[in-house]
Amino acid sequence: MTGTATSSGGDGATTGVSEMSSSAAGGASSVGGAGGTGGVPTGPAGELPGSACTREFQVPSFQELPSNAKMPDPFTFLDGSKVTTKEDWVCRQKEISELAQAFIYGPKPPPPETLNASFSNGTLTLDMENAGRQWTLTVNITTPSGNGPFPAVFDVDAGAPMGVASIETGLSWLTSQVAAAGSGRGTTGPFYTFFPDSKATGSLMAWAWVASRIIDGLELTTGHEIDTTKLYGLGCSRNGKTAATMALFDQRMAMVAMQSPGSGTTSGWRVAEAQTSSVQTAGQIYDETTWMGEDFGQFGNNVNKLPVDQHEVLALAWPRPILVREGTNDSWNCPVCVYTTLKYTQLVYEALGNDDAVGFTHYDGGHCESGGQDWSSTYDAFVQKYLFDDASVSTADRFDEKFTFDAAKWQDGDLPPIP
Repeated sequence: MTGTATSSGGDGATTGVSEMSSSAAGGASSVGGAGGTGGVPTGPAGELPGSACTREFQVPSFQELPSNAKMPDPFTFLDGSKVTTKEDWVCRQKEISELAQAFIYGPKPPPPETLNASFSNGTLTLDMENAGRQWTLTVNITTPSGNGPFPAVFDVDAGAPMGVASIETGLSWLTSQVAAAGSGRGTTGPFYTFFPDSKATGSLMAWAWVASRIIDGLELTTGHEIDTTKLYGLGCSRNGKTAATMALFDQRMAMVAMQSPGSGTTSGWRVAEAQTSSVQTAGQIYDETTWMGEDFGQFGNNVNKLPVDQHEVLALAWPRPILVREGTNDSWNCPVCVYTTLKYTQLVYEALGNDDAVGFTHYDGGHCESGGQDWSSTYDAFVQKYLFDDASVSTADRFDEKFTFDAAKWQDGDLPPIP
């Protein structure tokens, strides 16, 4: 074994990336992927949004992208053709996912060539091999008392509600075990050692890739008492961006939830750029840290050339529920930007027939504050309805209207009902 690089970090987990012989033996429980990196790869069946669509899309170059001051029409493909059925929409989700990976977050690599998983005494261990490199990850899992299987949250320092298991993927674990995210640009960490050709992938997508491999591991093992069809993530601020990215780019997660994520998730790039007050913009977030993909930097002064905006990225969740908590006094997150983006997303869900699946608590407060009773009751309703399958619970009228949606300025095209 040569070129060994090992590290250990938060939450009692250990990880190592090393080069190894391609003939190294694997364990009994394994999953194989396409391997390698480059372009916009696909994950296992059911992972990436739109994976059921067989249509292929060409990602244009930056120079080929047209300029559009409005938030792009979710129901118009890049070639100008229209979404007229839900089957079309699934293909449009595939295109949006590919464009978001190419220009905003960086490509999500495919699964490794080999993934072996085991579970014992509350710890899930993943042994992965790809292109002669090996990576071992361990993650702690805490389950409630009683008999499972239980829904589970990818706990990005947000905790777990009653009756929900915790997959302990806190920020210290993610930054030490997967990908660092310090000030300024630069990609370091085991993910980039394992995928040396993925330097264009930002840390948000790197963390999302590992969440998907944890799901693989849970699907392959027993004894953890987790219902792998009832997963979601939750965190606040940058942890909220992380939880959202994990779920948006793996449709095996049953719900997409986040708290005060702002720019990079719920704040539309065009709307933020139009503000006269100090809010986080595309140029600022790119320069701040490594969250966004390398190719996103070219849009710092050219947000109108982005082929997708965040209302479409959030709509990758459909038909799954979306749950968001933001503060009306959280000026850096741009409350009007967040409202505009989420309202446009809700209109997409309405056209597709399930706008009640978008929950938005816009509480009167600042960044990552509690959100009060409105958030607690909304969070509980979404958990009970979508994770515990309680059909008696309604999530209707759970969308706060603290601003007015300026459709004339931002909406590009009609949103007719999609049968």
